[in-house]
Amino acid sequence: MSLPAIAEKDFQDTVRSRGMLILVALFSLLVSVFAYVFTPPGEQFGTEFLLSVAVGPFLVTTLVPLVAVVVGYNAVSGERESGSLKLLLSLPHSRADVVFGKVAGRGAALSLAVFAGFLLPAIVLLALSQFGYIQTFNAGSYLGYTVFAAVLGIVFVAIAVGCSAAATTQRRALIGGVAIYVLFVMLWGAITGQFLDAASGVVDRLPASQQQVSVFLQVANPITGVELLSNAFLGEQLFSGETVNQQISAVSMLVFWTIAPPLVGLWKFDGDDL
Repeated sequence: MSLPAIAEKDFQDTVRSRGMLILVALFSLLVSVFAYVFTPPGEQFGTEFLLSVAVGPFLVTTLVPLVAVVVGYNAVSGERESGSLKLLLSLPHSRADVVFGKVAGRGAALSLAVFAGFLLPAIVLLALSQFGYIQTFNAGSYLGYTVFAAVLGIVFVAIAVGCSAAATTQRRALIGGVAIYVLFVMLWGAITGQFLDAASGVVDRLPASQQQVSVFLQVANPITGVELLSNAFLGEQLFSGETVNQQISAVSMLVFWTIAPPLVGLWKFDGDDL
């Protein structure tokens, strides 16, 4: 029961932090602003349009990963620098319990913050639809999209905690987390495009077309993967339609990014002398 105990403590500590309260307030404010801007009074309210065109690109795919990096980068490295990690490991906790317990605890805390941040705008929009100020509000689409936003946060928390476990200082963990954020948010398309151009001869010999390799590299980015899945959900084509194979690949890569970085961090952490 060591892992659940660490996860519970980390969850409680993170939820009680001032940063989580600020995050919830910021999410609520930004979603409300987007809803107001993209909802002219008396006209048809497009829940799917709000989420996929306004909230998604400008809020979820940029802010959620950044907050996740901030939440997770000091999970292990912070306790290592303060000396509390030695005390923690003196209890019946393994290093694997520490790493994956912190992924679970901080991922759950960020998910709760995302749901709480989306809750107030949802209540307001639902009330507006009941009083006739907007024609419709699709609560199911809104809730489902919030789940995808939380999943993206969990993935980046796992990546950040993996960096934290591998790094010996908070500074190095932060640099690693920010570098990965910049890679996925800003540079992924340019890097994968250059890779395909440089390795075109090798790609041509693979049992897959260059287009298929290009699509796989796109969904290998967890941000693109969540965008693909959430848009398919909003379009009522989740795991169906023409993009079903891409969606399956996206799910596989999201699982990979949730498990692999903590495992790599644990491998390095296990070899360190505290």
